[in-house]
Amino acid sequence: MRCIVVGLIAVATLFAQQKKHAEPAPAVFPLEALHVEGNKKLTVEKILAVAALKIGEPVIRTDFDQARKRLMATGAFQSVAYEFKPSMDAKGVDGLLRVVEVEYWFPYRFEELPASDEALRAMLRKQELILDDRIPATKEVISRYTAAIQEFLGGKVEVIGKVMSDVPDQPAIVFRPPGARPNIAEVHFTGNEVIPTAALVSSLAPVAVGVPYSDATMQELLDASTRSLYEARGRVGVSFPKVAVEKAPKVDGVSVTITVKEGESYNLGTVKVVGVPADEASGLKNIGKWRAGDIANLEDVRASEIKIADRLRNNGYLHATAKTDRTIHEENHTVDALITVSAGAQYHFGKLTIEGLDLLTEPQIRKVWTMTVGGPYHPDYADQFLKDLRNQGVFENLGETRAEKTVNDKTSIVEVTLYFGAAKPPVKTGIKSPGGRGGFPW
Repeated sequence: MRCIVVGLIAVATLFAQQKKHAEPAPAVFPLEALHVEGNKKLTVEKILAVAALKIGEPVIRTDFDQARKRLMATGAFQSVAYEFKPSMDAKGVDGLLRVVEVEYWFPYRFEELPASDEALRAMLRKQELILDDRIPATKEVISRYTAAIQEFLGGKVEVIGKVMSDVPDQPAIVFRPPGARPNIAEVHFTGNEVIPTAALVSSLAPVAVGVPYSDATMQELLDASTRSLYEARGRVGVSFPKVAVEKAPKVDGVSVTITVKEGESYNLGTVKVVGVPADEASGLKNIGKWRAGDIANLEDVRASEIKIADRLRNNGYLHATAKTDRTIHEENHTVDALITVSAGAQYHFGKLTIEGLDLLTEPQIRKVWTMTVGGPYHPDYADQFLKDLRNQGVFENLGETRAEKTVNDKTSIVEVTLYFGAAKPPVKTGIKSPGGRGGFPW
C-alpha cells in the first residue's frame, strides 16, 4: 500500500512539472507609444511622469495596473482606465491612458504657520509631480499636503486643511492650525501721508473690528473700504504690501497694522462708455462729469457706472450690467477708463390685473396707473404705486397689498397683478398719480 501511495505522488509531481513546462511565459513587448485622453487641467507630460511607463521598455498588463494605481493615488482623478494593443509594426505595444479629472480645483494658501509662503510653496512643488498652485480638495491631496507641511515644520505645529470662502466667489483651501481664528480687535496704519491716519482707521475699523482675521479677509476689506479713499484722490496704484498681526495688548483679539504704499497721483485721461442702446445714448451723455486732466477720481467713474446700469434697468433693460476697466499709463501718470455696458433685451409692460376690488373701485385705480401697455417696463413702479395709495389714504382699513410680476423672457413682456386686501374705499377724487412724472421718481 505504501508503495502505491509513493507512486501516485511521483506521478502527480511529474504531471505538474510537465504542465508547468507546457505553459509558456507571457510574451513581453516594448512600449512604443503612450497617449493620454480626457485631461483638461493637467498636462500630458505631468500625467506620464506619474504613470512612469517608459517608451522602449517591455510592458505587460501588470505594468499598466501599477500606472493606474499611481495616478489614482495622486487624488487628482475620478477614474483612470487604460488600453494597450500591438503597434502598427507588430513589434511593440501602443498604450492609452483615459483619465477623468476631479472637477473642482482650488488655489491654496497658508495661515498662522511659522514659515513663509514662499518656503512652503517651494517645498510642495519639489515633492509634487502633478499638482501646481491649484489643487483638488480630495482627501488624498489634503492629507498629503498636510503631512508634508507638518514634516517641513518639524512636527511642532498641527496643521489642518479645508476649503474656505473668505472672499465671496473665491473659495480656497487653507492650511492652518486647528481652532477658531482670532477676531480683529484693533487696526492701525503706517506709511501714509496723503490721507490722515484717523481717516484710514475710520474707513476700515467699522467693517473689520470683530471679524475673524485672515489674510484674504483683510485684503478684501482694504479693497472695499480704504482703497476707495485713495482712488478718489488719483492714487490708483495704492497697495498694502505688509500686514502685521499680533495679540492685542488690552483686549481679546489681534491688533493689525497695515503698511500703506500710496504711490503717485494720476490724472484722468479718457473715459469711454460703450454698449449703450441707441435710444438711451442721449439720456446717458452727461451722466458723468469727467474732464481729461483732472485728478483721476475712479470712485466717480464707478458711481457713474452704477447710475448707467440703474437707469437702463428703470427703462426696461432688466438685466443691464456695466463694468469699468482701467488702463494705467505709467509714462505720463494718466489713467483711462472704459465703461462697458451690457443692456440685454428691453422689457415692455403687457397687462394689469387687479384682484380684491369691486366693480366701482377698480376703474378708479386703473385711471391713476400710468405705465402704458407696450411701453418700457419700470421694475419699481408697481410697488411704489401701492405704497403711494396707502400713504394717500385712498382706502380705509386697507389690508395687505402686494404686486406680483410675471416675466416672459421669450417675448420680453411683463404682466402685473395687484392684490388688495379687505378695504372700505371712500372712492376719493383727485387721487395723485404715484411717483410724480408718469408715476416714476427718476
